[in-house]
Amino acid sequence: MTTSPKTLRTLEYDKVIERMAARCITDRGRTLALALQPASEYAEVLRRQRLTAEARRLLELKPNVSLSDIKDVASIVQQASIDRILDPKELQDVGTTLSAARVVRDTIDKLRAYMQHLAETSDRISDFHEITTEISRAIDNKGEVKDSASPALQTLRRESRIAHDRLRSRLESMLKSAGSALQEPIITLRDGRYVVPVKAELRSQLPGIVHDVSSSGATVFLEPLETVEMGNKWREMLAEEQREIARILRELSIRVGKRAAEIAMALEALAEIDVLLAKVRYGEQIGAKYLPHDNNEQDWLVAEPQGAASSAPTSLYLRNARHPLISGEVVPVSVWLGSGGPTSSEQAATSGPSDFTILLITGPNTGGKTVALKTVGLLALMAQAGIPVPADADSRLPVFDAVFADIGDEQSIEQTLSTFSSHIGNIISILNSATHQSLVLLDELAAGTDPVEGSALAKAILQRLLAITCLTIATTHHGELKAFAHTTPGITNGSVEFDLETLSPTYKLHIGLPGQSNAISIAERLGMPQQVLEDARGGIDPDRLAVETMISDLHKHREVAEQASEVQRVAAREAESARARVTKELQSLEANRNRLIEQTRKEMENELQQARARLREALADLKKAERMTVFERAQVIEKVEAEVAEADEGLQRVQKRERKKRRGPLPLIEPGDRIYLTDLPTPGEAITSPDESGEMEVAMGALRARVNVKQIANVEKMSGLPARPDYHAEPAVAVAAKPSPELDLRGMTVDEAIPLVEQRLDEAARAGVGELRIIHGKGTGTLRQAVRQMLRKHPLATSHATAEPRAGGDGVTVVQVAG
Repeated sequence: MTTSPKTLRTLEYDKVIERMAARCITDRGRTLALALQPASEYAEVLRRQRLTAEARRLLELKPNVSLSDIKDVASIVQQASIDRILDPKELQDVGTTLSAARVVRDTIDKLRAYMQHLAETSDRISDFHEITTEISRAIDNKGEVKDSASPALQTLRRESRIAHDRLRSRLESMLKSAGSALQEPIITLRDGRYVVPVKAELRSQLPGIVHDVSSSGATVFLEPLETVEMGNKWREMLAEEQREIARILRELSIRVGKRAAEIAMALEALAEIDVLLAKVRYGEQIGAKYLPHDNNEQDWLVAEPQGAASSAPTSLYLRNARHPLISGEVVPVSVWLGSGGPTSSEQAATSGPSDFTILLITGPNTGGKTVALKTVGLLALMAQAGIPVPADADSRLPVFDAVFADIGDEQSIEQTLSTFSSHIGNIISILNSATHQSLVLLDELAAGTDPVEGSALAKAILQRLLAITCLTIATTHHGELKAFAHTTPGITNGSVEFDLETLSPTYKLHIGLPGQSNAISIAERLGMPQQVLEDARGGIDPDRLAVETMISDLHKHREVAEQASEVQRVAAREAESARARVTKELQSLEANRNRLIEQTRKEMENELQQARARLREALADLKKAERMTVFERAQVIEKVEAEVAEADEGLQRVQKRERKKRRGPLPLIEPGDRIYLTDLPTPGEAITSPDESGEMEVAMGALRARVNVKQIANVEKMSGLPARPDYHAEPAVAVAAKPSPELDLRGMTVDEAIPLVEQRLDEAARAGVGELRIIHGKGTGTLRQAVRQMLRKHPLATSHATAEPRAGGDGVTVVQVAG
């Protein structure tokens, strides 16, 4: 089953196709695009969307790919196949087209791993290298046959030019000797023969053949007898040249004609590629960025609309869908039908069920009901035609066997059919044709007749569609249908929003809530007398008035729930951002720690190697020093061995810390335990226990982060058994307070001190502390050297210097912190 042309026009599918076809480059591509119809089989729809996704990828990877040189040469190629000789310009068009086809094929073939289905299309473009080479060798860019087209033609043209030059030279010499007999000293052509203008009365002075006479009879155009034979020879060479050209064109035409079928297949493949690229360009224009997905699965297409064949209906979900033909700012609409609707806060904010096959939309005129209806139908047709769909990536669309639509006023004067009769005729046809795999769209259901009978008829129609289990969207003004949809399983209410303050629609669709009847409220806003309004309210059934009041309250509660949900979403985004920032900082600290440990280890190894080298040099010198006493030699040896031992001991300390980053195994970590991360003095609180990979959630003040147990140095159970490790550092201050301008590192090792310096620099920069004093002591100078080496490379340390003698001298480094 396929969608009828009438429905395609009603949903304005033809306008989408026209706009898409306008983006084709080739005439054949435009013709193919205008004939594009939606497919009704899942396999074909999937193939089309895969091709569109790969065409988008082709334009992303090769934005300069072009079909501008492709010409529709199908007819002249067909004529060549029946022995017609093509002229040079036609052969040039064939060569240019086949060369451009080869470029397209080679471009796609190089990217075959990324676009397998598109490569299957380009594989239909054969290798025409032999033909294009012969054509380019014989025909130049101006569409003329080259001298190099054949050796014979090259010889003929050379000899013809020599004969021509001789002829011209002889005629020019005769012009000088003819004197007064010439009307003008010029050489011209008449009937392909070179002649000179001679005065009629003096023609006897210059024997020759007259080829023409001027209109006045005063001038005759005469070919001198002396040049007749030379002219004959030149004309013979020209004729021979034309015969050789004809032979060359015949051979090229035969080559083209023999491969007419392959060329026709290549042109068809190029037209298909042209249509695919036009789809992508049109998708970019209408903002269809996410559908189709950039993968082979295209899981947004629902494989099997099951309906009556299953206990659960199929799933349609369009999130932030936009009508492609509406210009300007388009309010997106989110619609879902069937099972497995949205899992986001959209559905949580509604009171409707999750499984339903019929959506009944109510609301004021010009509120967007019909636009929502058409958007769903048109986007379904576009998806099944392989055109990008302007909706979010998590949308889902079934593949329908047909789309049925009854939209708009179709009153016919000629057929004496009223609007109501026309709609009922359409609905009868739909009820007789729709299956559980169809999409049915009904605008203003059962309008144009008595409200009581119209409501009853509308209920019966909806019950019949519910029994078919086809997905249906209907709009109505009948208030009785709101309660019917609320109490009937498989049907749910929807409404379009109306702003009573501005008396204008917002075009927002809400599923799960019926629309409000705003007639009296609008009349009141426009200044209707209060007595008239009270009389109107008095004429409304109290039960219906209570229902309208309840609907109004539900809309208010929904607005409050949406606002609260938005606040929660903002808070969740901020928390996630903070968690990512803390996790990144922890990873940076760990990376810096490992880097500094490795750097220190290498430095100690270098010092040890240098000390050993000095020892070897000293021992060698001792052997040579005959005059040194035994006591002096022993002192020198003892001093050098002490240096080696000190360097070796330092290296062993670094290697020991590298092998063992914490003491003993950690206890079982449970939520609520206090944990201490490596190189961070501030404790955190365990939010979760470690998972199988050792990952766990940790609260660091107001921030949350995900860390691995390998980053944990110590754990303090709630009973307080293990004590906090001694980091020889000041406790961390509150976020709001400024950090201390001093950092005492005395007693620490290099790998313990460097991360604290980096942390304090970061805190000082954030708090606006411009100067930081780092107390590292004098000692051996190893810690001072490591700190200053780090400061030279750190982006937050603009400069550093040794403190004044009275302020600590070499034991303190003063750092200027970047603001």
